[in-house]
Amino acid sequence: MRTGQRAAEALACAQPTVSRNSRKCLELLDLQLARSRGEWRLIGDTELINLERHVHQQWRWSRDHTLRLDAQHWSAPGLDGVALDNWQRGNFNYLDYEQPLALLQDGVIDAWICSAPDAPLRDGLRGLRLTTMPMHLMVPVGHPLAERRDAITWDELLPYPVLPLPDGSFPVFEQVLRNCGLLPSAAREAAMKQAPWFGQSPVEAMLVGYSSPLTLHLFGDDWVRLPQQLPVEVGDVLMVREPYADHPRTQALFNQLIDHIAHLAAPHKDVVVHRQPVAYVV
Repeated sequence: MRTGQRAAEALACAQPTVSRNSRKCLELLDLQLARSRGEWRLIGDTELINLERHVHQQWRWSRDHTLRLDAQHWSAPGLDGVALDNWQRGNFNYLDYEQPLALLQDGVIDAWICSAPDAPLRDGLRGLRLTTMPMHLMVPVGHPLAERRDAITWDELLPYPVLPLPDGSFPVFEQVLRNCGLLPSAAREAAMKQAPWFGQSPVEAMLVGYSSPLTLHLFGDDWVRLPQQLPVEVGDVLMVREPYADHPRTQALFNQLIDHIAHLAAPHKDVVVHRQPVAYVV
């Protein structure tokens, strides 16, 4: 659904009305809209509009009005059943950190669930750890490594394609992949072309993916977990602006999320659920 349609529904007015008023605001504030990486972004001096956004945000928090929570796409499936009192679900399908980080800093959204180790701490923001867990490697059933139960070296993964990430969106996690030789490279491309499966099996059947314990179910029965784990801890982090980090509504949201995630994590002994707010540090 397009942004204008979402705004029209939220404001209970027609989309042309939203578009017309948006143009007026852009002219008044001497700003322009430009689309970048699938998202609309403001071009120009945004100081005035950001001051107004922060005033509106303070009004929402102080008057107990509905607040907005956004989340990364891999956190969203686990949050389908959680009841959020007086919180509006925003975009739960972000594939990068740039846009939600900017919206949080500017006061457009009030909280955001992102993932360690790339949760972006900045001045004026605080991250509260929700979970800590390992990152597993996954392959489709029928993959040459699917039946392996012993340790797999990183070199043994070289002849297989790896599930891609948006380039540059998760620098810490990407560095882990780079250290393990799991990013696209000339060596990987050469190894793939020399592999027995090349030209005989579709690339999709040879993929190597990655999953946390809480997203294993998204792969379904057609994928299996390898004994190899990535040498990194991941987990969900609740991000808010510093003025609201100790607010009762932040604590209430944290508790609601923890109760729900603890239920999801019960079958997974390798998931640590932080029942008390723990500040996220890089």
